[in-house]
Amino acid sequence: MYDPKFYLKPKPISVVKTTLLLVLGLVMLIVSQTAYADHIPSWIKNNAKWWSQNQISDDDFVKGIQFLIDNNIIKITDTPVASNSDSHIPSWIKKTAGWWSDGSIGDSDFIQGIQYLIQIQVIKITQGTFALTSPAFENNGTIPVEYTCDGDNTSPPLVISGMPQNTTSLALVMDDPDATHGTFVHWTMFNISPEKTQFTKGDVSSPQGLNGINKQGYFGPCPPSGNHHYFFKLYALDTNLNFPSPPTKSDLEQAMTGHILAKATLLGRYSRG
Repeated sequence: MYDPKFYLKPKPISVVKTTLLLVLGLVMLIVSQTAYADHIPSWIKNNAKWWSQNQISDDDFVKGIQFLIDNNIIKITDTPVASNSDSHIPSWIKKTAGWWSDGSIGDSDFIQGIQYLIQIQVIKITQGTFALTSPAFENNGTIPVEYTCDGDNTSPPLVISGMPQNTTSLALVMDDPDATHGTFVHWTMFNISPEKTQFTKGDVSSPQGLNGINKQGYFGPCPPSGNHHYFFKLYALDTNLNFPSPPTKSDLEQAMTGHILAKATLLGRYSRG
Protein backbone atom coordinates (compact mmCIF):
# COMPACT_ATOMS: atom_id res chain seq x y z
CA MET A 1 0.00 0.00 0.00
CA TYR A 2 1.30 3.47 -0.85
CA ASP A 3 2.42 5.49 2.17
CA PRO A 4 2.55 9.26 1.51
CA LYS A 5 5.10 9.68 4.32
CA PHE A 6 7.57 7.55 2.38
CA TYR A 7 7.60 10.05 -0.45
CA LEU A 8 8.20 12.99 1.88
CA LYS A 9 11.70 11.73 2.67
CA PRO A 10 14.38 13.34 0.46
CA LYS A 11 16.12 10.83 -1.78
CA PRO A 12 18.84 11.10 -4.44
CA ILE A 13 17.57 11.64 -7.99
CA SER A 14 18.76 10.54 -11.39
CA VAL A 15 19.41 13.46 -13.73
CA VAL A 16 16.64 14.05 -16.26
CA LYS A 17 17.74 15.15 -19.75
CA THR A 18 17.36 18.93 -20.01
CA THR A 19 14.81 20.20 -22.53
CA LEU A 20 13.55 23.63 -23.47
CA LEU A 21 10.68 25.11 -21.49
CA LEU A 22 7.46 24.58 -23.42
CA VAL A 23 4.54 26.96 -23.22
CA LEU A 24 1.63 25.20 -21.47
CA GLY A 25 -0.85 26.73 -23.89
CA LEU A 26 0.72 24.75 -26.75
CA VAL A 27 -0.08 21.45 -25.11
CA MET A 28 -3.77 21.95 -26.04
CA LEU A 29 -5.13 19.61 -23.40
CA ILE A 30 -8.59 19.56 -21.91
CA VAL A 31 -8.47 18.85 -18.20
CA SER A 32 -11.16 17.94 -15.74
CA GLN A 33 -10.12 18.15 -12.10
CA THR A 34 -12.15 17.10 -9.06
CA ALA A 35 -10.87 16.76 -5.51
CA TYR A 36 -12.46 15.03 -2.53
CA ALA A 37 -11.03 17.71 -0.26
CA ASP A 38 -11.21 21.45 -0.88
CA HIS A 39 -7.61 21.32 -2.14
CA ILE A 40 -4.92 18.89 -3.18
CA PRO A 41 -3.21 17.49 -0.04
CA SER A 42 -0.22 19.52 1.15
CA TRP A 43 2.11 16.51 1.08
CA ILE A 44 1.92 16.30 -2.69
CA LYS A 45 2.96 19.95 -2.94
CA ASN A 46 5.95 19.10 -0.75
CA ASN A 47 6.73 16.27 -3.18
CA ALA A 48 6.53 18.72 -6.08
CA LYS A 49 8.89 21.12 -4.34
CA TRP A 50 11.47 18.45 -3.48
CA TRP A 51 11.22 16.94 -6.95
CA SER A 52 11.81 20.33 -8.58
CA GLN A 53 14.89 20.69 -6.35
CA ASN A 54 16.17 17.20 -7.27
CA GLN A 55 15.67 15.88 -3.72
CA ILE A 56 13.41 12.97 -4.71
CA SER A 57 13.45 10.81 -7.81
CA ASP A 58 11.22 10.93 -10.87
CA ASP A 59 9.85 7.54 -9.90
CA ASP A 60 8.89 8.69 -6.41
CA PHE A 61 7.14 11.76 -7.76
CA VAL A 62 5.26 9.77 -10.41
CA LYS A 63 4.15 7.22 -7.81
CA GLY A 64 2.75 10.03 -5.70
CA ILE A 65 0.73 11.42 -8.62
CA GLN A 66 -0.41 7.90 -9.56
CA PHE A 67 -1.65 7.47 -5.99
CA LEU A 68 -3.77 10.63 -6.31
CA ILE A 69 -5.22 9.43 -9.61
CA ASP A 70 -5.89 5.89 -8.39
CA ASN A 71 -7.72 7.25 -5.36
CA ASN A 72 -9.76 9.78 -7.38
CA ILE A 73 -8.25 12.75 -5.55
CA ILE A 74 -7.39 13.97 -9.03
CA LYS A 75 -9.62 12.92 -11.92
CA ILE A 76 -8.37 13.42 -15.45
CA THR A 77 -10.21 13.06 -18.73
CA ASP A 78 -9.33 10.35 -21.24
CA THR A 79 -6.34 11.32 -23.35
CA PRO A 80 -5.09 9.65 -26.56
CA VAL A 81 -1.51 8.44 -26.19
CA ALA A 82 1.01 10.35 -28.26
CA SER A 83 2.70 8.34 -31.00
CA ASN A 84 6.17 9.69 -30.12
CA SER A 85 6.06 8.78 -26.43
CA ASP A 86 9.26 9.48 -24.48
CA SER A 87 10.45 7.78 -21.30
CA HIS A 88 11.94 11.02 -19.91
CA ILE A 89 10.00 13.62 -17.95
CA PRO A 90 10.51 16.97 -19.73
CA SER A 91 12.23 19.66 -17.66
CA TRP A 92 9.32 22.05 -18.10
CA ILE A 93 7.16 19.69 -16.03
CA LYS A 94 9.70 19.89 -13.20
CA LYS A 95 9.79 23.67 -13.43
CA THR A 96 6.00 23.76 -13.42
CA ALA A 97 5.97 21.57 -10.29
CA GLY A 98 8.29 24.04 -8.56
CA TRP A 99 6.10 27.01 -9.52
CA TRP A 100 3.01 25.15 -8.30
CA SER A 101 4.61 24.24 -4.97
CA ASP A 102 5.41 27.89 -4.20
CA GLY A 103 2.02 29.16 -5.36
CA SER A 104 3.23 30.91 -8.53
CA ILE A 105 0.70 28.96 -10.63
CA GLY A 106 -2.65 27.40 -9.79
CA ASP A 107 -3.77 23.79 -9.54
CA SER A 108 -5.24 23.75 -13.06
CA ASP A 109 -1.93 24.75 -14.66
CA PHE A 110 -0.11 22.02 -12.78
CA ILE A 111 -2.73 19.42 -13.73
CA GLN A 112 -2.11 20.31 -17.39
CA GLY A 113 1.43 19.08 -16.89
CA ILE A 114 0.17 15.88 -15.30
CA GLN A 115 -2.16 15.36 -18.27
CA TYR A 116 0.87 15.62 -20.53
CA LEU A 117 2.72 12.96 -18.52
CA ILE A 118 -0.23 10.64 -19.08
CA GLN A 119 -0.23 11.43 -22.79
CA ILE A 120 3.43 10.43 -23.14
CA GLN A 121 2.83 7.38 -20.92
CA VAL A 122 5.14 8.42 -18.11
CA ILE A 123 2.10 7.97 -15.87
CA LYS A 124 -0.18 5.08 -16.79
CA ILE A 125 -3.66 5.11 -15.33
CA THR A 126 -4.89 1.68 -14.33
CA GLN A 127 -8.57 1.27 -13.66
CA GLY A 128 -9.43 -0.38 -10.37
CA THR A 129 -12.19 -2.95 -10.01
CA PHE A 130 -15.63 -1.39 -9.81
CA ALA A 131 -16.78 -2.19 -6.31
CA LEU A 132 -19.48 -1.40 -3.76
CA THR A 133 -18.67 -1.80 -0.06
CA SER A 134 -20.08 -0.65 3.25
CA PRO A 135 -18.40 0.51 6.47
CA ALA A 136 -21.44 -0.90 8.32
CA PHE A 137 -21.02 -4.57 7.30
CA GLU A 138 -18.71 -6.80 5.30
CA ASN A 139 -19.66 -8.47 2.05
CA ASN A 140 -21.73 -11.55 2.94
CA GLY A 141 -21.91 -10.22 6.49
CA THR A 142 -24.86 -9.37 8.73
CA ILE A 143 -26.65 -6.08 8.16
CA PRO A 144 -26.88 -4.19 11.49
CA VAL A 145 -30.36 -3.91 13.05
CA GLU A 146 -30.48 -0.12 12.68
CA TYR A 147 -30.78 -0.51 8.88
CA THR A 148 -33.74 -2.91 9.12
CA CYS A 149 -37.42 -2.72 10.00
CA ASP A 150 -36.42 -3.68 13.55
CA GLY A 151 -34.34 -0.52 13.86
CA ASP A 152 -34.36 2.93 12.24
CA ASN A 153 -35.21 1.44 8.83
CA THR A 154 -32.74 3.78 7.13
CA SER A 155 -30.38 2.85 4.31
CA PRO A 156 -26.80 1.90 5.23
CA PRO A 157 -23.71 3.89 4.24
CA LEU A 158 -22.07 2.61 1.06
CA VAL A 159 -18.74 3.32 -0.63
CA ILE A 160 -18.04 3.28 -4.40
CA SER A 161 -14.59 2.58 -5.84
CA GLY A 162 -13.07 1.85 -9.26
CA MET A 163 -15.55 3.99 -11.20
CA PRO A 164 -15.40 2.98 -14.90
CA GLN A 165 -14.33 5.62 -17.37
CA ASN A 166 -17.10 7.25 -19.43
CA THR A 167 -19.71 6.64 -16.72
CA THR A 168 -22.58 9.09 -17.18
CA SER A 169 -24.77 7.97 -14.28
CA LEU A 170 -25.22 5.21 -11.71
CA ALA A 171 -28.26 3.20 -10.71
CA LEU A 172 -28.79 1.17 -7.55
CA VAL A 173 -31.09 -1.78 -6.83
CA MET A 174 -31.41 -3.62 -3.52
CA ASP A 175 -33.53 -6.76 -3.47
CA ASP A 176 -34.15 -10.00 -1.58
CA PRO A 177 -34.48 -13.16 -3.70
CA ASP A 178 -35.40 -15.23 -0.61
CA ALA A 179 -38.78 -13.56 -0.15
CA THR A 180 -41.74 -15.93 0.11
CA HIS A 181 -43.59 -14.67 -2.96
CA GLY A 182 -40.61 -14.00 -5.20
CA THR A 183 -37.86 -11.39 -5.20
CA PHE A 184 -38.76 -8.39 -3.04
CA VAL A 185 -37.42 -4.95 -3.97
CA HIS A 186 -36.14 -2.90 -1.04
CA TRP A 187 -34.59 0.10 -2.78
CA THR A 188 -34.03 1.65 -6.20
CA MET A 189 -32.19 4.85 -7.14
CA PHE A 190 -31.16 6.23 -10.50
CA ASN A 191 -29.34 9.13 -12.21
CA ILE A 192 -26.77 9.04 -9.43
CA SER A 193 -23.82 11.31 -10.24
CA PRO A 194 -20.64 9.52 -11.41
CA GLU A 195 -18.80 11.94 -9.10
CA LYS A 196 -20.42 10.27 -6.11
CA THR A 197 -18.03 8.21 -4.02
CA GLN A 198 -20.28 7.26 -1.13
CA PHE A 199 -23.85 7.05 0.08
CA THR A 200 -24.39 8.40 3.57
CA LYS A 201 -26.74 6.74 6.05
CA GLY A 202 -30.32 7.44 4.91
CA ASP A 203 -29.08 8.91 1.59
CA VAL A 204 -31.83 10.51 -0.51
CA SER A 205 -29.59 12.72 -2.66
CA SER A 206 -30.58 10.99 -5.93
CA PRO A 207 -33.95 10.21 -7.54
CA GLN A 208 -35.71 7.35 -5.74
CA GLY A 209 -37.68 4.60 -7.49
CA LEU A 210 -40.43 2.41 -6.06
CA ASN A 211 -39.80 -0.40 -3.62
CA GLY A 212 -41.80 -3.59 -3.02
CA ILE A 213 -44.52 -1.81 -1.04
CA ASN A 214 -45.00 0.62 -3.94
CA LYS A 215 -43.42 3.57 -2.14
CA GLN A 216 -40.39 5.64 -3.01
CA GLY A 217 -37.20 5.17 -1.06
CA TYR A 218 -35.59 2.56 1.12
CA PHE A 219 -37.41 -0.23 2.95
CA GLY A 220 -35.08 -2.23 5.17
CA PRO A 221 -34.77 -5.99 5.62
CA CYS A 222 -37.79 -7.44 7.40
CA PRO A 223 -37.82 -11.22 6.78
CA PRO A 224 -40.71 -13.15 8.31
CA SER A 225 -38.37 -16.06 9.04
CA GLY A 226 -35.00 -17.48 8.14
CA ASN A 227 -31.74 -15.88 7.08
CA HIS A 228 -32.33 -13.76 3.96
CA HIS A 229 -29.82 -12.46 1.43
CA TYR A 230 -29.95 -8.80 0.41
CA PHE A 231 -28.17 -7.80 -2.78
CA PHE A 232 -27.09 -4.18 -3.30
CA LYS A 233 -26.41 -3.90 -7.04
CA LEU A 234 -24.76 -0.79 -8.43
CA TYR A 235 -24.74 -0.20 -12.19
CA ALA A 236 -22.43 2.17 -14.08
CA LEU A 237 -24.31 3.48 -17.12
CA ASP A 238 -23.34 5.39 -20.26
CA THR A 239 -26.51 7.49 -20.13
CA ASN A 240 -29.00 9.22 -17.84
CA LEU A 241 -32.44 7.67 -17.44
CA ASN A 242 -35.78 9.40 -17.88
CA PHE A 243 -39.10 8.26 -16.44
CA PRO A 244 -42.51 9.99 -16.45
CA SER A 245 -43.09 8.79 -12.88
CA PRO A 246 -41.07 6.99 -10.18
CA PRO A 247 -39.91 3.71 -11.79
CA THR A 248 -40.22 0.19 -10.53
CA LYS A 249 -37.25 -2.17 -10.58
CA SER A 250 -38.60 -3.62 -13.82
CA ASP A 251 -38.81 -0.14 -15.40
CA LEU A 252 -35.26 0.56 -14.31
CA GLU A 253 -33.85 -2.69 -15.65
CA GLN A 254 -35.58 -2.22 -18.98
CA ALA A 255 -34.24 1.33 -19.34
CA MET A 256 -30.70 0.19 -18.46
CA THR A 257 -30.62 -2.49 -21.18
CA GLY A 258 -27.70 -1.85 -23.52
CA HIS A 259 -26.28 0.93 -21.34
CA ILE A 260 -24.49 -0.97 -18.55
CA LEU A 261 -20.73 -0.41 -18.46
CA ALA A 262 -20.11 -2.34 -15.25
CA LYS A 263 -21.90 -3.80 -12.25
CA ALA A 264 -20.82 -4.05 -8.61
CA THR A 265 -22.61 -6.16 -6.00
CA LEU A 266 -22.58 -6.10 -2.21
CA LEU A 267 -24.30 -8.90 -0.28
CA GLY A 268 -25.73 -8.51 3.20
CA ARG A 269 -27.63 -10.99 5.38
CA TYR A 270 -30.28 -10.55 8.00
CA SER A 271 -32.36 -12.86 10.19
CA ARG A 272 -34.92 -11.86 12.82
CA GLY A 273 -34.77 -15.20 14.61
